[in-house]
Amino acid sequence: MTAIYCRKSVERADSTSIETQIEFCKRLLLPDERFEVYSDRGYSGGNTNRPDFQRLMSDVEQGAVSRVIVYRIDRISRSVLDFANIYGKLEENNVEFVSATEQFDTSTPMGKAMLQIIMVFAELERKTIQLRINDNFYERAKKGLFLAGSAPIGYKKIPFEIAGVKSHILDEDIETSGIVKFIYKKYLEDGVSMGQIVKYLNSPECEFKHSQNFTNTSIMRILSNPVYVRADADVYRYFQSKGAILHDNIERFDGVHGCTIYGRRKGKKRSKFKDMEDENVQLNLHKGLISSEEWLRVQKKMEINKSIKNSGRGKNSWLSGLIKCGYCGLAITVVNGQRNGKRYVYCNGRKNGICFERKSHAAFDELEQSVEGVLLPHIHNFKYELAEKSNENNIRLNELKIRQAKIDEEINSIVERFVKANDTVLEYLNNKVKELENRKNGITEEILALTAQKPLEVDFNRIKEFMSNWKNLDLETKKQTARLFIKQITYTDEELNIEFIL
Repeated sequence: MTAIYCRKSVERADSTSIETQIEFCKRLLLPDERFEVYSDRGYSGGNTNRPDFQRLMSDVEQGAVSRVIVYRIDRISRSVLDFANIYGKLEENNVEFVSATEQFDTSTPMGKAMLQIIMVFAELERKTIQLRINDNFYERAKKGLFLAGSAPIGYKKIPFEIAGVKSHILDEDIETSGIVKFIYKKYLEDGVSMGQIVKYLNSPECEFKHSQNFTNTSIMRILSNPVYVRADADVYRYFQSKGAILHDNIERFDGVHGCTIYGRRKGKKRSKFKDMEDENVQLNLHKGLISSEEWLRVQKKMEINKSIKNSGRGKNSWLSGLIKCGYCGLAITVVNGQRNGKRYVYCNGRKNGICFERKSHAAFDELEQSVEGVLLPHIHNFKYELAEKSNENNIRLNELKIRQAKIDEEINSIVERFVKANDTVLEYLNNKVKELENRKNGITEEILALTAQKPLEVDFNRIKEFMSNWKNLDLETKKQTARLFIKQITYTDEELNIEFIL
């Protein structure tokens, strides 16, 4: 039999109806020729996932169809690749293909040639439409507008028009913004994990009214999303260090507005917040909820947690992941004595057959006590400084950092000219670099002076009380505290060396 296939994606007054397509195709039928109509109403030609089209191809493969007639070629497919696959199946089953309005069929060489040409243009048209959609998407992003989808928690969408483009911008949602601020503040507390935050937010005791079920993943996305940060020069440099493509000059990072990250994922499982290389970062029109200092501290903590994700997971000691062998540099772990049940120092280098320097059979309990004897006084005597400056100092610091970054860019630009410069130009460029370095040093001194102002009024008694209860703290809290202050511990038979971060 002959199959007539019709498709219409959208019902519009100026488009050809399914009924009209059928009538055109019927004109090519022979008298008393048996035929069946296959039609897909409301389906795009961008793919072949259409119910009646699939039924048609099933009948083709079963040998029930000898010829396929369509109103126009793009009714069956707009993709050259898809059509090539379809036509290959038609040929395999000796099925002819005929277009009613384009007046050719595949039973002739000219028809085959014309078919390929028309499909090329159909594919070109489809890609042109897609490019226009993408261009519009990126243009809206560059204007700082909200791109698509639901507003992230803490914000609501407000209709907005700029340069004739109708879209949305974000505005703080008072009902949910407190949740976001709580999540950031809570995560920065010592020993607090995402899991603990999730447990609290989903519990009946939660102080916030919400209907959302939080997970570790949703908390991670909130903490990673730059839509919340009041982006300043430090945030600009952070994105720059991550390989992101920045569409605004550093001067626009005023410490007020949030950012959007957009672009194609390199892989379906790749998160735009985990790997920012080659991602587009755009400063938005909405105001951020979280200070740059707090947002960057969160990013640092998440990066540290990620780096130690597969280390320091031992449940035998709060030193797990921190202590290294002073002979081979590999990790030192804990082993339990088979006879007396005591804990002993064990070098992974010895396990791997590369380290046999250690001679003594050291007890791990004594090692922990030795580290405690150094760590606790260090924490007790640590000079805490104010993390957040006054608003006036914050503005001045951001201005200085922007000037510092611009000088770095200017120096880099001059250095690039050295290769092609003659002696006279070299002397001028050297003098110019010295001048810029002097200016940069002056800015650096002012930044250091501002940073050193206003020591934080810390409740030292509370800290001392907390540390005096060290022996009763749980293992995880001890681990988090140790990692906050200690970079690495190296241990030999003769020496214990602790390298502090703070």
